[in-house]
Amino acid sequence: MLAASSVKIFSVSYPHDAHPTDSASFDVMVQNNTSTSQFAEVDITLTKLGTGQEITLVPVLTGTVPAKGILRLKKADGAISTYSLATNAVPVGPGTYTVSFPVFDGNGIKLDQVLGPYPLRVGTEEESLNVAPGIINLGLLPPGRYMYPIPVEVRWTAFLTNRQNMDQPFTIRIYTDNAARFQGVQGALHKTSPAGLISSDGKYVIPLRVWNLNYGPDSQETGWDAKLAGPPPVDEDDTWLGPPLIEGKRNTDASSWVRIPDFSEMNASPASWRRLIGQDPTDTRYVTESNPTGDFTLKSPFTFYLATEVGPTAVEGQYSTTLVVELWSP
Repeated sequence: MLAASSVKIFSVSYPHDAHPTDSASFDVMVQNNTSTSQFAEVDITLTKLGTGQEITLVPVLTGTVPAKGILRLKKADGAISTYSLATNAVPVGPGTYTVSFPVFDGNGIKLDQVLGPYPLRVGTEEESLNVAPGIINLGLLPPGRYMYPIPVEVRWTAFLTNRQNMDQPFTIRIYTDNAARFQGVQGALHKTSPAGLISSDGKYVIPLRVWNLNYGPDSQETGWDAKLAGPPPVDEDDTWLGPPLIEGKRNTDASSWVRIPDFSEMNASPASWRRLIGQDPTDTRYVTESNPTGDFTLKSPFTFYLATEVGPTAVEGQYSTTLVVELWSP
């Protein structure tokens, strides 16, 4: 419980990203609404995601806030790696941290505390991607819908910053690259999309779909907990085609198994891509109260699954594709 006081945190400012050897500046404005000057101590606290390790940046910020006034306290006395735990002098290392700003009076009583609106990421510039297995043999595809039972594993790192020390957008996207080898049926009125598995003669195609944890389904809506049970069943129309709408149609935008596009169908807009994970502070599509940055990353490694649907008009033959998993950043 916070003590009753009129000394409050007025505003905070700190970087989105920090390199261990760069100077990291934290600005805190403390407001005093009383008629007498007040001592204030701000203990900037970092909590590392994944471990819960709490780090108080030392030395702490202290000052006397004038009556009915605002005092600016600033910490920019060195690289982020030189900040340390107040107890055992362990330096701040690479990782993602939530940031909180508690303020105390001269007796050590907490007067106020605010949480930073975004996490602080500490690391060095790096991006890497590894996908296993490198070659996938789907075997003999049975009629109807079929999920390849072996997941594809993706290991990734992406610590990218721009000139404003903010997150550089990136995404891991998946697509096929078949335009050069797909010809379609000669004389057909409508040329089929080259996205998917292509027959050896270049005439026919079997579409591919993909699923990972970013695609759901929401266990509260469907009762299927993908984190525990794995991929949703392909024979369920709600997950394959999308949940039903009142008009009798289906919400295809909410399907869990989503189509993999071909490179020839993609353009500069991310809406035309199939993104497995991504991070973009300017994209508000995935922003929620618990996810203020809007990123939809998954911890490395993560997995995805592939599925096909062999319809009654499918033509027998050997099918293959060039499947690309790409870490892309502008």
